[in-house]
Amino acid sequence: MTWLLFDAGNSALKWASAEEVAGARVATVGSALAIASGLRDALANDLRQRVPWPVDAAFGCSVADAAVQRAIDDVVKDLSGVQVTWFGSQSEFSAVDLHLRNGYRNPLQLGADRWHAMLAARAACPDHALVVVNAGTATTVDCVSADGRFVGGVIAPGVGLMFDSLARRTAQLPLAEGEHVAHPDNTDDAITTGVLDSQLGLIERRVRRFASDHGPLQLLLGGGYAPALRPYMAFEVGLVAAISIEANLVLRGVLLRAHALAHTEAAR
Repeated sequence: MTWLLFDAGNSALKWASAEEVAGARVATVGSALAIASGLRDALANDLRQRVPWPVDAAFGCSVADAAVQRAIDDVVKDLSGVQVTWFGSQSEFSAVDLHLRNGYRNPLQLGADRWHAMLAARAACPDHALVVVNAGTATTVDCVSADGRFVGGVIAPGVGLMFDSLARRTAQLPLAEGEHVAHPDNTDDAITTGVLDSQLGLIERRVRRFASDHGPLQLLLGGGYAPALRPYMAFEVGLVAAISIEANLVLRGVLLRAHALAHTEAAR
């Protein structure tokens, strides 16, 4: 049985077969998802070359615009006849040994990518208080209690957006290619250090606030900018029990939802 999984983000589409997610063999298709016609061609070519056909089912979550989701639907249906099942956020997820409750005032308003990343994080670190960081186009920092309750989180511009905004919205600042240093003495290093420190400061502040109520926690980092942030993270003993970079949290969460759906349908 072959399942396809999709994570349609703000700046890229990731996909994998269910068998490949654990091994991190995940394909990224396109960086300009607003151009749905270009995405159709790129995705169709990729799927033809890499997928073990036939495909039995397809599942995904999306924070991209509607045209992107339609493009994915069209490609998958044309190639396999299968309709993609799109998962959104939920008020609660419960399956065998995994439980997560959504503490958002309106649970359905929570981004589907954030919800599925938290599902995968909860599965990876059960019974621990968690802070889940997704450092992508936006940087999100979400907090999950040890008993499986999402208590809230924040959204900020991501690393790339910060670099781009300074280059685009100022007259003399470049698109920096500097380094993170203790005391910057040139513009490129000043921008790079400022951007990374702003991200690190946001994460540290959220960690401290959450740990003050919930004790030592596990910090999980996902997203394309996670490796750039991880070397500069340091917390005193008793605040963070462990820090890990986690690949493909969103796709892993989608796979958890797919398994739960299949189990429910089989039980009917």
